Amino acid sequence: MNERDATLVQSAADRLRPLIDAARTVALLTHVTPDGDGIGSEICLHRYLTARGVAARIINTDPLPLRYRFLDPDGSVEVYASERHDAFVRDADLIFMLDNSAVSRLGGLEAATRASRATTVCIDHHNMIEPFWKVNIVDPEASATGELVFQIIKALGGRPDAAAAQAAYVSLVTDTGYFRFSKTSPRAHMAAAEMLALGVSPPRVYEEVYERGSVALVRLGGMALAGLSVEEEGRLAWIRMTHRQVVECGAENEDTSDIVNGLLTIDGVRIAVLLKELTAGQVKLSFRSKGNLDVNRVAQGFGGGGHTNAAGAVIAASLEAAALTVLRPCRELLRHPA
Repeated sequence: MNERDATLVQSAADRLRPLIDAARTVALLTHVTPDGDGIGSEICLHRYLTARGVAARIINTDPLPLRYRFLDPDGSVEVYASERHDAFVRDADLIFMLDNSAVSRLGGLEAATRASRATTVCIDHHNMIEPFWKVNIVDPEASATGELVFQIIKALGGRPDAAAAQAAYVSLVTDTGYFRFSKTSPRAHMAAAEMLALGVSPPRVYEEVYERGSVALVRLGGMALAGLSVEEEGRLAWIRMTHRQVVECGAENEDTSDIVNGLLTIDGVRIAVLLKELTAGQVKLSFRSKGNLDVNRVAQGFGGGGHTNAAGAVIAASLEAAALTVLRPCRELLRHPA
């Protein structure tokens, strides 16, 4: 790490040390529909805290997606239920919010979190700070929240074990698109090297995360890709996915992010968009881009967010209306990228 990064990490460790030393119970949270970075960050930090004898619990609004279950062989990740978790969250000494700062993205956990007596800590790499959190550790230059958590644990004097390193590595590779997105940095590669030295197996991680597709997902992808549209002289590719298609394929619980990622493999495509009908009147938007084309700006315009090259949102609209509304700023971004 350079001097700036080392100073930030050490400052974060100095702020967290007295809080962790005094904590007996800790809740670890992330955003709804957690991704590889949120889950990896939680598991990495959870292993450090439990090794110190802290009663730490990971509580998520959704079950672990199949591709991330290998990170949690002991079943440490709990699915939120108010009767089992509200009291713990309200009475916890510490709450860590990882890979997200928006309290509104806690789903069912929001009320208990707002009512908690805990010292609340946000660790994130998105360039947004919400005043609700008593301690904000936000580094927009980190490639992933898991990278930041990994470095803070070391600055605290901890030594991540192989399982913690593997979780942090999943954070890193999923949020950098396996080191191909623009936020990939020398610091990210150095962190990855440390994780490999602790026992992480890149072939195993790749197989678990990217080679666990179901028959249902492949069929759904085929249906959606049959309607592929390409415009703006081949620079914009987009597909629609109806709720009926999802149901017919039996793919209601499938992660469709790899389908939109695949559109960027088309020669010349700079922005890819997936419009997925969730229920009548709701559409999930997934944006991907190359280079400095900031689709996060587009997603924020629809109440969502994410990263420069990968972002999303959910809007209230029909699939047809969404296509008309959503593609307009994508075309504008291609014509005026600055």
